[in-house]
Amino acid sequence: MQRNISGLERVLRLLLGLGVCTAVLLSGHKNLADSVLLLVGFFLVLNALTARCYLWRWLGINSLRKSGSCAIESSPRSKG
Repeated sequence: MQRNISGLERVLRLLLGLGVCTAVLLSGHKNLADSVLLLVGFFLVLNALTARCYLWRWLGINSLRKSGSCAIESSPRSKG
């Protein structure tokens, strides 16, 4: 899969992911909601490190543009 996350979005995802993971791990509570939040934080960090987001790909969003603007890609239709 090609990269589809811009540099600014990578930094934001990294900071948010690390913040969520840190907050969950420092809180004394361990329940299902904390586990889900920890998983979301982990995936945000993973997205930031790889510059790839499968949800963005599925939605057709690509924020990695030279012009700096976010674009929605149209899927090619086969002629039949």
